[in-house]
Parts: sequence; structure tokens; C-alpha cells
Amino acid sequence: MFIVDYKSIEDKWKKRWLNKGIFEANPTKRKKCFVTFPFPYVNGPLHLGHSFTATRVDVYARFKRMQGFNVLFPFGFHATGEPILGVAERLKKGDDAQKQILLREGISEDEIEKFKDPKYIVRFWQKRIENDAKNLGLSVDWRRKFTTIDPTFNRFIEWQYNYLKKKGYITQATHPVVWCPHCQSPTGDHDRLVGEGESPIEYVIIKFRFDDKILPAATLRPETVFGVTNIWIRPDSEYIVAEVDGEEWIITPTAIEKLKDQLHHVKVKDKIKGRSLVGKYAKNPVTGKEIIILPASFVDLNNATGVVMSVPAHAPYDWIALQDLKKTKAIEKEYGIKLSDIEKIEPIKIINTSSIMGIPAEEFCKQFGVQSQLDKEQLDKATNELYRKEFHQGVLNENTKNYANLKVSSCKKQLAHDFKNQGIASSIWELTGKVVCRCSTETHVKILENQWFLKFSDFEWKKLAKKCIDQMKFYPEEARKQFEEVVEWLEDKACARKSGLGTRLPWDPEWIVETLSDSVIYMAFYTIAHYINEHKIESHYLKDEIFDYVFFGVGNPEKIANKGITKDLLLKMREEFEYWYGQDMRGSAKELIPNHLTFSIFHHVAIWSDDVEKWPKAYTINGMQQMYGQKMSKSKGNYITIQEAIDKYSADAMRITLMDSTEGMDDPDWTEKATLVWKNKLDNIYKILKENYNKGKAETILDKWLTSRMQEHIKTITENLENLKTKSAVTVLHLMINDIQWYLRRTKPGKALNYALEVLVKCFSPFTPFICEEMWQTMGKKEFVSISEWPKSDREIDKEVLQLEEFVKNLCEDLNEVIKLAGKKDNLYLYVASPKEFDYYNEAKDFLKKEFGFKKVVVFKSSEAEYDPEGKAKRAKFGKPGIYLE
Repeated sequence: MFIVDYKSIEDKWKKRWLNKGIFEANPTKRKKCFVTFPFPYVNGPLHLGHSFTATRVDVYARFKRMQGFNVLFPFGFHATGEPILGVAERLKKGDDAQKQILLREGISEDEIEKFKDPKYIVRFWQKRIENDAKNLGLSVDWRRKFTTIDPTFNRFIEWQYNYLKKKGYITQATHPVVWCPHCQSPTGDHDRLVGEGESPIEYVIIKFRFDDKILPAATLRPETVFGVTNIWIRPDSEYIVAEVDGEEWIITPTAIEKLKDQLHHVKVKDKIKGRSLVGKYAKNPVTGKEIIILPASFVDLNNATGVVMSVPAHAPYDWIALQDLKKTKAIEKEYGIKLSDIEKIEPIKIINTSSIMGIPAEEFCKQFGVQSQLDKEQLDKATNELYRKEFHQGVLNENTKNYANLKVSSCKKQLAHDFKNQGIASSIWELTGKVVCRCSTETHVKILENQWFLKFSDFEWKKLAKKCIDQMKFYPEEARKQFEEVVEWLEDKACARKSGLGTRLPWDPEWIVETLSDSVIYMAFYTIAHYINEHKIESHYLKDEIFDYVFFGVGNPEKIANKGITKDLLLKMREEFEYWYGQDMRGSAKELIPNHLTFSIFHHVAIWSDDVEKWPKAYTINGMQQMYGQKMSKSKGNYITIQEAIDKYSADAMRITLMDSTEGMDDPDWTEKATLVWKNKLDNIYKILKENYNKGKAETILDKWLTSRMQEHIKTITENLENLKTKSAVTVLHLMINDIQWYLRRTKPGKALNYALEVLVKCFSPFTPFICEEMWQTMGKKEFVSISEWPKSDREIDKEVLQLEEFVKNLCEDLNEVIKLAGKKDNLYLYVASPKEFDYYNEAKDFLKKEFGFKKVVVFKSSEAEYDPEGKAKRAKFGKPGIYLE
């Protein structure tokens, strides 16, 4: 049995690569290729998601390196923000859940005690992640590594933010942010356990009059107030009577802190049971109509005010809730409400949409099969589809009085403004979805005064970002539209918080630069990080004028140089930056399009606004890693770290399985079965090579065929890799293997086999670098295959041979079908339509005998058949010979 010891192969070549420094890149006269991958967060080991994205980038880097490019692939470590502090805090509090997570990740009890120190966590995971990346075979220049809490990197970020402020891209303002009440700080995307991508959204509060008090109903659709038929209240809950901005509001307890944090003046006065409100009447402040207050279990007490206005014509939840109530006879006994009062409530249609003739909510409930309020999944679908259609196609009708004929898509701001001016509306901010801070506290929206913001809403800044996107390449191209949309809707974003690790704002040190905001141009730091590491440059020597010279070429190097950075070193740093920047390719997952990737474009065009060569040149975007068809989750058990996978399956088998799973922005799905299939296939390739390389020198017609096939494959796989189509490239590798195996079935090893095996190993090398180095050495090659020359499609392709051999393959398929029907026979007679087929099939006779166990194979030209008992000769066509078995 042929066994490959992947572990020893991986250890051997990993050490050799590092010892020879073959991936260390310095400026030369060669054309450069600078590729980057988002540095991982150092709060855990790398998992399959990291592996998929990083391997895609590495495959591209290795491919370009073999094409002769001077390739730089650096690697760093992200440590800023709340996550690491959150782990330390939870451990200090004795959080057993956090401890169990670390134990599952292989951390010992003694080590866990050290995890109460955030800096220890950073260094621990940095080392582990670096080992993971090396074990995975990433072709990284490790001289350039850094973490985002290094003092030298902090200086770089201080320079970045001083420059942005000077250009007017940072402002201090009052603005809603996602707020952690425990950390007393804004919670950015990377500071969240739950809710990445969720953001503040403004609800309009309509002030329904209830005696001398107000029932404040929050809505995202203020135009629908004209169609309100009743108010929904949660009857089994307690509400608060509070003085809000001088008025008495009836709201839920959770709304109190939210309103206080949103600059409302709130004073709690009393409590009131929800059921005590049911059956009474409130007044619609817009229409003047008296409307009944009804009970509803679907009211979310944690959302907005806990008071909901009912618009049954346009809200499926409201429509079906009314239908359910009309069937509930107990309503009279329970709340003293006459059933007839509910039965007479009729939906009020206030939006016309061309494709909806009747009551919209009723139609959509029927369309989605909603029978009751219990059909939550179907109700959500009906609601989302109706809201989408009315938003894009709807027009307000005559029931909205002065607002008739306004488009739904553009009327919200006008109505909200008008209602607030009339004193009948206010607002409350909520989140688009649940957000939990890394400290494990659920967040809400707070309006901050004197918060620092990046002015992404700035028209000229957006214009520059659009210009960058226009000239960039995207793989796949469909990602471009998403970036364009993000630039359009992106508003000002809080860029600092009060807790966590990171760089303090140089002009306001009580604030710390937020974790996404310090990870947008760090790729420029890679170009000089090895000098900082090698010369042990201390942070205080990295003054703003140093960075101005390195990144802008501004200033006199003789005057700028200091005790820590000589003039010669300064010139080298400038030369290094000028050579490498901008990025030729950056790879990332699609979840970063709405934040990091787009923010990075904004920051690049702001800082190098007059130098488009420094702007990002290309992004490659991939999907989100899944296992067995589900999103990876530790709690569900479908989660595996890179090291676990490598130990069990090998790095090469993991890499190529991931690259074979999908391409574009589709979500890749990993399964153990696919990985084991690939591991077996790699074993087989190595076996074929060891048994057949250098075993033949003769040349037959099959050698012409194999050489021609390889030429076709080289051209196709090169095109696929240029366009980051990794799955398509792996498909070509499958075909290469199949062709070599077919060749060995057809004939003895000849002159072309060595060439084909060398091409195969080179083309596999970006995907499976460890075993390819081993096979390359087995062939007697002295250099590393990782830095050998990429195969060229520069040999003659014999199209006639390719066509004829395809005919032979098709014949084999046909023979299999015939034998299935007629049974095994001793003799084969073939009748062919052309002279070149006659010669080619005669050459294949011995193969056909061996393949099918025939005693005799005879080939006739169809026009000269000497033996044709069933008249098969007349059926022969070019490429489709007549077949007779006996």
C-alpha cells in the first residue's frame, strides 16, 4: 500500500522555505505584485473561514510568483477594540462559559489564569496564528509582521488621524451610535459578539392622545398613520407613566434608558398595567379619529416604546391579528370589549400599488398561506415582500389628504418633519438587529454629543471613492455594484470609543480609535515594518514628519532624520513604499463589503487623493465558509480550526478541497468526504509520478496528444487563476490528472509523460505546495517548485490528434453500452468513414484488445469492408464508426 507521510513532508518544506527566505520580497527591477489578506483578530486560532480566504490569496500570490512577478504577501495581527479585553474581563468575573471556550481550544488551566492579562492574550494567539499560517503553507514575508497594539503602529495611526483631521474628514458632532452601557462606549462591528453590520435606524413616534397622556407609537412608516384603525398593547405587561420632554408618556421600562440616552428629558412618575388600557380609546393626532386600544401578544416590549399602531390594510401582522380577535369570543369576558366593536373595524387603504387591487395585507396573507398569528415565518415573508413592493412602487392615495400622490420611497422625511413641526411626533432610535458587545452586554442606540466621526457623508469624499471603484477590478465583477451602493448610503460613522485596546486620538486622548477605523490603510505599514523590526526603532522616533516623507515624499530627509532613523534608512523606507504601493490584489469575504473594504477605499482616496497609483487596484471577494451546508458554529459542533484540520487531513488536502468548493461570492461548503477524496487523489498522483517519471524516451502519436492536451490546460488554468476562478482552475487540474491516467492506459510511458508530469506538479503547486515540493525533488529538480517558472502554452497543438483521440474515447463509451446490451464478445469489427480514422484506429487495436478483452480487433474502411454480416459499414460516420461484435 502506497502511504504518504504528509506531516514529515510539511515540516521539511516549511523549514526549508523559512531558512532560505524564498518568500521574503525586496524591491528589484522586476514587476511587483503586492497582495494582502485582512489580518486576523488575535482572540482565537484560525479556522476554516480564515483558511478559505487566506488560501485564495496565497494561491494567487504563488501563481504570480511563478509567473516571474516580485510578490509580497505580508501578514499582521489585529488586536484593537473590545474583544480581547472582553475575554480578560469575563475571566476576571469567573465566567465559566468563557473558560470552557478556552478549554475547548486546548488552553490549559494554568494558561487560562494568564489570560486575565489582555496583552498576554494578544501574544499567545499571535504566536498560535502565525504557526497556523505557516502550517497552512502561506507564502508570507514574516519579517514584516506587527500587531495593532505595537507602539510603533500606534504612531502610524496617530499620523493617519492627524492627517485626516487636517483635511476635514474628521468632525465632532451629535450623532446616534451603537452603545454598550457596560463599556460606556460605542460598539463597532469588530467589537461585537452578535450583530455585525447592524446599525441605528430612526423610528418616528406618533403621539396618540389618551386622556391627558400620550401613547407614543413608534413606526418606520409614518405615512401609514392615515390608515391606523387601533392601537396594540401587550396586556400582560407593566408600562411606565413617565414625563418625557414635558409630556406624560405611557411606555415600557426598557424605553426609559433608551430615551434618556437619546437626549430626551425623562422622569418616571408611575406604573400602569397594560390590561387597564385595553378597550379604551385614543385619538389619532393626524386624522382626529378615536381608535380603540386592543390586546396583542406579538408586541415586542424591548422594541421602541412597546406601543404599536395598527394598520391592517398594509401590515400583515395587524390584519391577521384583527381576524384572530374577531374569532375570539372570550374578548368580551376578558376585557369587556364588545365583539361588534372589533367586527366593525375595516382596513383603510392609503397606498396604491399597480399590481395590488384589493387590501394589500389581506392579499399577501392569502398569497403566503397565513392562517393565524402563529404562522410567524410566513408572516415575516409576507411582511417583507409587501413592504418592499410598496416602498418601491407605492404612491399615497386620497386618504392621505395633502400628501396624496407622493411616492412611498421618498415621503418619509417630509412627513416626519411636518409631524414633528406640528408637535404630534417625536423619534426614537433602534437597532436594525440585536447587537451584543464583546463584554456580553446587549447594546442600544445612544445619541452622543461631542463624539468623533468620519464624514463619510461628504459629497467630495464620496466622489473620490466612486472614482476609485470605477478604475478598480473586482473578482467577481458582480461585487462592484455592492460597493457602489455602500458608498451611496454610507453616512458619518463614529471612529472612536472610550474602552478597549488601541490607539488614542492624538488630540483627544480620552478617546481610542475604533477597531475598524484603524484597519483601513495598515497595508502601507507593511512596506516599512521590516525596517522597524530589524532596527528596533522606538515609537517616539516615528514622528509625523517621518511618515510624511515615507508616504508622501514631503520634506528634506537630511533634516527629518533623527537618532533612531538615519537618512539612509529613511531613503530606503521611502524607496520601499514607492516600489510596493498600492495594493495589486486584496482578498476578503463578502461580509466586509459594507464596512472594512469600503472604508479602506475611502481612507486611501483621502490620504493619497492626488496619487491614484496608491489606491487599491483590485479586490477579490469570496463567500462565507460553511460546513456540511450550515454556517460554522462552535455551539452546533460544525466548527474546525485550521490546525485540527491539518493534523487530520494534511494542509494540502485542506487547501485544495477548499479551493475546489466554490468561487465568486457563493458560500463555500466543506465536508470531510470531499477532503478525504482529495487526499486519496494526491496520494495517487505521487504514486503515478514515482512509478512513471523518467521511465520512457520513445515518442508515439499519444505523446503528441498528451503534449497538446497539456498546452490547452495550461492556457485555461492560467486564465482562470488570473481571474481568481479557483474552482474552475481546480477543474482543469482534474482534467490534467484524467489525461495522464488515460495516456498510461493507452500506451507505455513515452517522451511526453515527463513533460506532462512536470506541468502537472507546477500547476498543482499553488494549491498543494508541500507535496509538490516533495514531488519536484523526487524528479531530481534542484530549485524549489514554488519559485520555478509557470508553464507556458508555447508548444504546437495538434488539433487533428486531439480530435481523433476524442473519437477513441467516445468509441470506448459506445462499446461499454453495446457490451451491456449484447454481452461480452470475442471479436470487434470497426467500420470507419475516413482514411485518417483508419490509420488511427489501427494504432489503437492493441489498446482495445487489452481494455475490453477482445481476441481480435479488425478495422475496415467503410467503403472497402471485406466482412460486414450486419451492414454496419453503411452506418459509419466521421467520428462515429460502425460497430459489430461477435
